[in-house]
Amino acid sequence: MVFRVVYAIAMYGGLAFAGSLICNFTGVDLWGGFDLSPQVITTGFGYAVPPMMVLLFILEDEIVKNCGAARAIRDVEDEELMDFFVGMSPWQFPFVVAAGAVAEELFFRVSIQGGLAHAFQVSDKGMSETTIGLVSLTGVIPMFVPFAHLFAAVLTAALTGSMYYVISSPKDPKYVVAPAIHGRNNQRDIKARVEAWYARRQQKKIYSPLVESLLALYLGFEWMHTGNILAPIITHTLYSLVIVGNGLRRIHDNRAKLRQRVNKITGQQRLASLERREFGPEKIN
Repeated sequence: MVFRVVYAIAMYGGLAFAGSLICNFTGVDLWGGFDLSPQVITTGFGYAVPPMMVLLFILEDEIVKNCGAARAIRDVEDEELMDFFVGMSPWQFPFVVAAGAVAEELFFRVSIQGGLAHAFQVSDKGMSETTIGLVSLTGVIPMFVPFAHLFAAVLTAALTGSMYYVISSPKDPKYVVAPAIHGRNNQRDIKARVEAWYARRQQKKIYSPLVESLLALYLGFEWMHTGNILAPIITHTLYSLVIVGNGLRRIHDNRAKLRQRVNKITGQQRLASLERREFGPEKIN
């Protein structure tokens, strides 16, 4: 588990370092208007509630049973939890989640979104005296310059979803092994199961990156509204803590139920074995 924490620190540290390099290249302030104040803290908490409630509702068992998109989102989440977070101590997973939220906000929000907005918008010196942005290079005001921050937030959200698609989407197998059972009905049943399995994999590729894109767009609007990177950092941290914590609790409960079933079955088998030894199979029957 210590290796996972060290790996996460190295990965998120590298992400923050890459963001600082981009900020130095584009001339954007790396701290993104950071200012610690009670108002920003309460704003961050307030912004965290809607996405948390929406995703917790989507991940409910009844919703997952009746909605393929919800099933795909929870499958991807469970895979990520099983691969990385399961087994961490109560202090390790909040630390990793908080570090990830800070690094991702500095990279995606400040360096990417801030850099794009900086490249698109016009300075306050006037149209002909502009010294930054695309206008300084072309002499023409692009149609999206008045909406530079909005356009930058949308592009950043699209980039975030694309990165999650490349990194976390399941790879298609080269072949599928299925039992060779003779009979037309059996072959149809196997074909239908394989098609359903493949459709489920395709849904994972679509809906999980889509959720990440929507969250990135939401956080981008929050940064636009507050002008303080601390607000989306708080929102992102609380959101991830609640979602990851809820997923770990669900996995723990499912494992506990499975152990109870196994113990119940093994207990019944052990009792039956003792009865056969003591009374014999004739008396039991």
